[in-house]
Amino acid sequence: MRVPLVNLTPHEVTIFDSDDRVVVRCPAADKPVRVAVDRCEIGRIGGIPVFSEDYGRAMLPAPTLGVWYIVSSTVALAHPERSDLLVPTDLVRSSDGTIVGCKALGRRNG
Repeated sequence: MRVPLVNLTPHEVTIFDSDDRVVVRCPAADKPVRVAVDRCEIGRIGGIPVFSEDYGRAMLPAPTLGVWYIVSSTVALAHPERSDLLVPTDLVRSSDGTIVGCKALGRRNG
């Protein structure tokens, strides 16, 4: 099955069906898309630093009709105007808690 998904994350994204069978493997991006973060310490609580974080924009490819881009939640949240960005959801974990894939992709609402 050909699925028009482009993975822009630094991790392979494995998608499982409801019977835990692999239906799609999207290889990690050679050049993952990231969002720049400007951090400024604004105080401390019990000696723990507290930061204000301002997120920038990511260098995303132009939208292409019929193509969906898998990105991190941070990238999706930084681009609420893009309806073609999907994030892994309904995560699947190994017995030790490591994320091994997902059962669905979600769209962030701006």
